[in-house]
Amino acid sequence: MKSDEPKDTDLSMMARRLASQFQRALDGEFMLTIRIAKRGILYVLFVVGLLSLPLLSADKPIDTVPPGPIPSPIAAAKKVFISNAPGSNLPTSFGGPDRTYNEFYAAMKGWGHYELVTAPSDADLILEISFTSSLSGVGGTSTSGCISYSGSELRLVILDAKMHVPLWWFNEAVNPKSSFGHRPERAVDSAFSRSNATLMDDLKKLVSEPAVGPSDTNK
Repeated sequence: MKSDEPKDTDLSMMARRLASQFQRALDGEFMLTIRIAKRGILYVLFVVGLLSLPLLSADKPIDTVPPGPIPSPIAAAKKVFISNAPGSNLPTSFGGPDRTYNEFYAAMKGWGHYELVTAPSDADLILEISFTSSLSGVGGTSTSGCISYSGSELRLVILDAKMHVPLWWFNEAVNPKSSFGHRPERAVDSAFSRSNATLMDDLKKLVSEPAVGPSDTNK
């Protein structure tokens, strides 16, 4: 019977050792769980922070640069001279090389905001109108062959008649909207008229803006 006592003691010590190791393992898993939970919470807070950025910046204007002043001669002008500036010629089927000048001149006359004069020396402003068309790309397939693409636009430059200094400029693309059953000539014709009308709208909006004098620009 005495020989069994050491065995019981050894077994109890082994049991306590295993229990201690198991407890340390449990404590390690618990700490690991806490670390994982902390990381998960930090990740959630990071995502919430990213999602809230648009809301925080919604009240702040993106573009904080104030607009520059409109040159005062544009608003002060009473007389303008319309110049048929160099550019690309329209085919005769689309109105010929003078269509750009004629159509813009008619629109300006119909607006009636300025007095149109026939000599630059009598004008306060010179409006240079032109039409340009340039090669914008080349493509095609083995079936269709080489196809070139061109970009066309109307361009208006406003100059001080006395100093002959450019004050402002606009350009409007001429983009025909082709559709099934419509002749391409009609599409180009409509696109040209639309661009001319848009150019006139741009000019009217510019003139309606309040002019800023030299004293105001220094504020």
